[in-house]
Amino acid sequence: MQTPHAEQSLSILAEAPFGVATVDAEGRLSWCNHALAALAGRPLAELSGLMEAELLAGDEPPAAGIVQFEQGGKSAQRSEAALPGGQRVVYYQDVTAQEALRSERDTLDQQLQQHNTIDPVSGLLNQQAVLQGLEPLVSRSRRYDNPLSVVTLSFTNLQAVRDEHGEAAADAAVLSISQLLRDQLRWADLVGRLDNGNFIFVLPETDQPAAEALAGKVARQLREFTIPVLDSLRPEGSLGVATWQRGDDARLLIKQANKALTEAVEAGVFSVVVA
Repeated sequence: MQTPHAEQSLSILAEAPFGVATVDAEGRLSWCNHALAALAGRPLAELSGLMEAELLAGDEPPAAGIVQFEQGGKSAQRSEAALPGGQRVVYYQDVTAQEALRSERDTLDQQLQQHNTIDPVSGLLNQQAVLQGLEPLVSRSRRYDNPLSVVTLSFTNLQAVRDEHGEAAADAAVLSISQLLRDQLRWADLVGRLDNGNFIFVLPETDQPAAEALAGKVARQLREFTIPVLDSLRPEGSLGVATWQRGDDARLLIKQANKALTEAVEAGVFSVVVA
């Protein structure tokens, strides 16, 4: 096979579908092709003599990796090879479309991750997210003996709302209750929805008396609260309180709070029972 002579090689590279440039030891462009000019968003005649870094956004170009051009914002996979005399030949493969797709995929992944931690009706954390948030708090209490409490709440007449007014009204009621609960808590507290009409508060640095006092406050708020979309219907609820004891893990702490909640429901509307 016949090897192209120098003039043919330069002609081939000039019309190559990917960017090519020669760069001196200082990083200055001594030659480049049309594809690189298109990637850089500049006329070919302006590029000779420019520092390669002037074309790119960010710091000095990596020997190999994704770079972005300053003008036009196109992305390219950059690679290089050494030439005699300290010069280098640099190659740029346009990956703008692939990078855009990757960015969209990353955004979608973030949205899916958020969807996987947020209850769609209440806007609160879901059960999985609450458990994930509770576990490190239990570990911290185990290590430093810090107080930690959990309060569970049952919206006991939610099914009656659903039966009388329909699913949409029940969802509106859950949302109203969720907003009320969120307003009662500190920024460091976690509030979530376990299932149907059951909610949970995770209260770091909160001992049993303080947790019981908060549960009582929420019970009083519920007693006075009306759901605007349901013609003055008042929600009915009961609450269970559990405080971390040495040896408890996250699931056991929730289990104890739910056991207290069961006793509170049996005791009557707006009751608070401590495990």
